[in-house]
Amino acid sequence: MTAKRTVYHVTPSGERAAAAGVKWQVEGREGRRMLHEPHRTQKRAIDSARHRAQEHTPAQVVVHARDGHIRTAYAYGDTPATHPDERGRRAGKRGGVF
Repeated sequence: MTAKRTVYHVTPSGERAAAAGVKWQVEGREGRRMLHEPHRTQKRAIDSARHRAQEHTPAQVVVHARDGHIRTAYAYGDTPATHPDERGRRAGKRGGVF
């Protein structure tokens, strides 16, 4: 049986956090613990999420744009090549998530 994969989302933070200088966040669940990690830049948030994903394989990092759509995704460990939200579409094809 395959271990359940951990998914980390890099998303823009809310208005209150942005006013304090925190513009991006990493959210996910590591076992029973919820992760909410604030970052000032998207690059730092992505680097942090990718580092955590490499430590907790199988894992996936999903990077969202400012408007909320999925910009890109990274998979680590023994994970399927496609994202479950693709609903049968192949990666790289028009209309796919990746």
